[in-house]
Amino acid sequence: MSAPLRRWEVSFVIGISRAPNNFGSPSFIRLYGETVDALRNAVSDYLKAYKPAYFDNNGDHIVGRKMYAYSNGQRALPHAWEAAMEDSQESYNRSFIQQVGWWDFSTRLVSGYEKLYEVSPYPTHLGSFEDAIEDFVTTALVPRKGPDYQSRALVDNQLQLPLLETVLREEDDYSINDLLRRGWHILALEYQGEVSKTGELTHRKANFVLGHADLPAGLATLEARDYAYYFNYS
Repeated sequence: MSAPLRRWEVSFVIGISRAPNNFGSPSFIRLYGETVDALRNAVSDYLKAYKPAYFDNNGDHIVGRKMYAYSNGQRALPHAWEAAMEDSQESYNRSFIQQVGWWDFSTRLVSGYEKLYEVSPYPTHLGSFEDAIEDFVTTALVPRKGPDYQSRALVDNQLQLPLLETVLREEDDYSINDLLRRGWHILALEYQGEVSKTGELTHRKANFVLGHADLPAGLATLEARDYAYYFNYS
């Protein structure tokens, strides 16, 4: 029996603690799946098998960076969280220590740099390990093209538009690069702006039109964008 195709891959960081007051040394993990659903299952099975005290999606400009940590009533906040929260870290450190269970903390990536979300910018208590895993594979997973990836929309190296399953528009250059890694194709470039009295387009802004040939993978991106938008602007 041949091995499953590694069409999709995901990378993330875990920390397995052997002491009660730390999260362990970080380990970089890379897993593969033939479909995005298989990738989600692989990540879920891996986390359940190794039971880390901390895991982190590494993030991209689509979903941002999401970090998960277990409070056992003794550990302080992870260092990455403390650095991001600055002045508020002391009060959240007290809450983290007092409320045992799993927490998550999200930041967004803007032009390659992490920034706090304007809405709900601090850690939230999730509860159980299973709740943390479900949130991770549902909202934080970053599926990228794997070693065996081949777009179904490319036939003889020609992009076949009827084979595309979903379309989106994006203007940010950093997000474009992350979308291409997620399997999106650039289809066109649209310009928006104001028309001057002479008929010229001023204050011009470019929008990339992109399409995806794998519906589940495309929907994973769209759902991640919707989640990030709601989280930041609701």
